[in-house]
Amino acid sequence: MKTPFVTACLPFLLMSGLAAITASAQPPSTKLPMDSVYQGRIVLPDFKGRDKEFSTFRTRIREEMKSGPNFAGHYAIVVIGCGMGCRFAFIGDVANGQMFQFPYGGEEHLEMTLSFNVKGSNVGVRWVSGDNCMSDTLLWNGAQFQSTGHARRSSKRELCEMHAF
Repeated sequence: MKTPFVTACLPFLLMSGLAAITASAQPPSTKLPMDSVYQGRIVLPDFKGRDKEFSTFRTRIREEMKSGPNFAGHYAIVVIGCGMGCRFAFIGDVANGQMFQFPYGGEEHLEMTLSFNVKGSNVGVRWVSGDNCMSDTLLWNGAQFQSTGHARRSSKRELCEMHAF
């Protein structure tokens, strides 16, 4: 993600509303790692301190986090549009407000879509690169995402939207 590009997209972000996101009913891989979903008080990020680097998008982040967890039991994945086919994401812990970067998005990963579940710790990522549909599966360890393999070419670009995770 290139900060100058994202900053330049801010007026569009404010006018466009929600970005496109795909959240599937099933996680992209095996069994669910947790038994419960956080039901406590929602804690928002500290945009003047610890989470200052995310403050440009504080309104969108707060709105999504107030909806409660949508990933890995107590996290909210927030996807923001940055132009034609451009999206980037953040992850916030709704239990303590801490924010984290998402490893894909922006100009380098156009038409990015995510597949995740509130009770799963895996995220399926799909994006377009040139004439190819690319994909990866990421595992969240509570502090960062780790790829379960290397990003791979799934199919031709035009078939990207047709493939299910």
